[in-house]
Amino acid sequence: MLWPMDAKPPSESFTEMTELVLPQHANAIGTAFGGVIMSWIDICCSIAARRHCGRVCVTARVDALEFRAPIKVGDIVRLTARLNAAFTTSMEIAVRVERESATTGRALCADARATFVNIGEDGKPHPVPSLLAESPEDRRLAEEAAERRRMRLAARSES
Repeated sequence: MLWPMDAKPPSESFTEMTELVLPQHANAIGTAFGGVIMSWIDICCSIAARRHCGRVCVTARVDALEFRAPIKVGDIVRLTARLNAAFTTSMEIAVRVERESATTGRALCADARATFVNIGEDGKPHPVPSLLAESPEDRRLAEEAAERRRMRLAARSES
């Protein structure tokens, strides 16, 4: 379904990626390098941001990245990203990283929030479509994201 340029629901930009952890993705003990996982997070969020805006978006910030469980060579990694909120020229995107193992099943291994900025053809920040809440959960996530943004901006103005 096509939405007006000024409003899109989170479901329109939801992104899912699947990766296979190979030896070149891992350290000496056979677990995925954090930097590799961070790269995959950045790509997954970038795709979600681009789907929402219809243009190239860049990473401005990554918050609350937490590695919860190791990911091993041979594991399948599932990354999912969804917009929590859209602001004037930026968006907050939540991402989850899960591993799938033939022996242990699926487990949450990392999660994070990232801020992406929509970039116009002039190379400067460009307005983003607003986010259309489809559920009470969407509204709650948007309100929480807005509060985090207010706190970041207040902390920035104090320094």
